Formats: sequence, C-alpha cells, structure tokens
Amino acid sequence: MVHELVQSVEAWRDCPEATLYQDYLKYCTSIFVENLRKLGNGSDICLWPDATPAAMEPYNQLTRCLEIVGNETNCKERMVFNRFMLAIHRRFYSNCETPPEKPKDAPKKIIASFVSLTTVTTLLAAGLLAGSDYIHKAS
Repeated sequence: MVHELVQSVEAWRDCPEATLYQDYLKYCTSIFVENLRKLGNGSDICLWPDATPAAMEPYNQLTRCLEIVGNETNCKERMVFNRFMLAIHRRFYSNCETPPEKPKDAPKKIIASFVSLTTVTTLLAAGLLAGSDYIHKAS
C-alpha cells in the first residue's frame, strides 16, 4: 500500500535525487501508517472538526519527516510536498467529516461604510422630503 501511494503521486520524479527521495517517502509513509494503526478506527484519526493531540501527532510527524527528506535530497519544492500531502489526505482522511465552514464577517471598515451610507441616505431623504412642496401641499 505504501509503495502504491508513493508511486501514485509521481511528483517525486521532478526531484534531483528521485530514487532517494522515493525511498524516504516510503519510509516516512510507513511510519505514518503504523502510527495511524495504533490510533485505531477512522474517527480517531480525523483531524477535524476537533483535532485531538493523538490524531495530530502522526500527521505532524509525517510533515516533519517530509521536510527533513526535502532538505536531505534537495527536493524542497512546495508543489512536490503538496501533491504528496494531497494523496495522503485522499487515502487516509477521505472518510472524515468535512471541516465546518465558519461564516466570516465583513471587515469592520466595510460594515461601518455601509451603515454610514445608509444612515446618511436616510437622513438626506428625510431632509429633502421635509423641505419639499410635496409634504407642505399634503398638509
């Protein structure tokens, strides 16, 4: 399984020391898989919505291992790392719940602008109506 995972990424082929990089990927991934097996079922390994320290440890070890591998093999390109991590996520975290999206508030300056604009427009409209002949003719 580890060999297939490493082969499926193919990003390592862009590295100057591709064979060595591939061997290191297998090593890092083997440790990662073993650490996940120790955790148990799929819900224990999920990183979201509430990542436990136990779930984060194998993931953090994998990322540290991959960073060391990148430095040792002179394969530091972020794209290679990202492709491999995407393959890891697809393989090991696909059954996890999707992370909840937190609604984002608009920046305070934008909210203040719209509130101010609405307030000024309302006051301006009231002032124009108060000074117009329409209101004086109706009374």
